[in-house]
Amino acid sequence: MSEIARGASALTALRLAEEEAAGRYLAARREMLRLRSQVTAIGRLVSQHPRRLDYRASLRSVATAHGAAVQRVRLAYDRWQQAQLRSDSHWTDTAGRAA
Repeated sequence: MSEIARGASALTALRLAEEEAAGRYLAARREMLRLRSQVTAIGRLVSQHPRRLDYRASLRSVATAHGAAVQRVRLAYDRWQQAQLRSDSHWTDTAGRAA
């Protein structure tokens, strides 16, 4: 009986880790989309005022931050997928699938 409880608690822990990874992915994606909208807005300002060096510097800064955010989203998505695979694999290996 305790083996079944341990299997269930391990599965619960894996599911919680999966949900946490999904939450981190969603937060990273929200940040990426926010930065993308800033790149678009500042890009418009640069096209309207091409001689403004401060606008160009701001665009470079935000574009760099957006590129980093894209990388964070990819990493968070990969980690979320790995967490899903771990929990699905554990579920398949236990009696959970028989229920």
